[in-house]
Amino acid sequence: MRYSAFEPGDIAACYGTDPVSRVIRCWTGSRLLPTALRMRPSHVAMLCPYNGERVWVESTSRRPHECLVRGETVSGCQVQPPRLRIADYVHAGGHVDLYRINPFYRLRDGEADELAGWLIDYFVRAGAGYDTRGAVLSGTRVYQLSQLFPVADLETVFCSELIAAVLMRLNRINHTNPARYNPARLMRQIVRDGLYQFHKRYSRQSLANVRLARRNAA
Repeated sequence: MRYSAFEPGDIAACYGTDPVSRVIRCWTGSRLLPTALRMRPSHVAMLCPYNGERVWVESTSRRPHECLVRGETVSGCQVQPPRLRIADYVHAGGHVDLYRINPFYRLRDGEADELAGWLIDYFVRAGAGYDTRGAVLSGTRVYQLSQLFPVADLETVFCSELIAAVLMRLNRINHTNPARYNPARLMRQIVRDGLYQFHKRYSRQSLANVRLARRNAA
């Protein structure tokens, strides 16, 4: 798996197999999701440039690997190698779907660096923590749309809140409370609106097919 396979702004929709991931998928699901999203993602991350490579930026309560920017394992916003995070899901029996921005909305000159600036400098270097309460409330079906829903402070964010905030900052989606977006709702909107398109799936089967193709070509 090569870093060159990713582009700035790519979104990874992750499907975990652990109990927490299963609960998230069931809690935030909808039968109205586009076909590729009928199985609801439990987590999302975004790819951006960093030190000449493409890196995986996420906000998670877990401490999967040492953050490439902060040099330690952290809970909250962090930077990870894409190959390691994809392997975490694939080796556990899950999969990762990569979504790519529609060419019509592609990042203009300088926007990839701006994207990295907001993701890495504003959130990761600042030490933004994980917003557990917001993640739970985002899964509610009625309360998250009510006027009583709490405001977002962005000092702590959960995975889809982080991505929604950055997409708003880049004027790719309408400005509203980013904490209202759980992973399923965010992916449903950006795919239905034509902002993002399904690009590639990473799973045990897809990786096995790649290895088989390489052997046949040798």
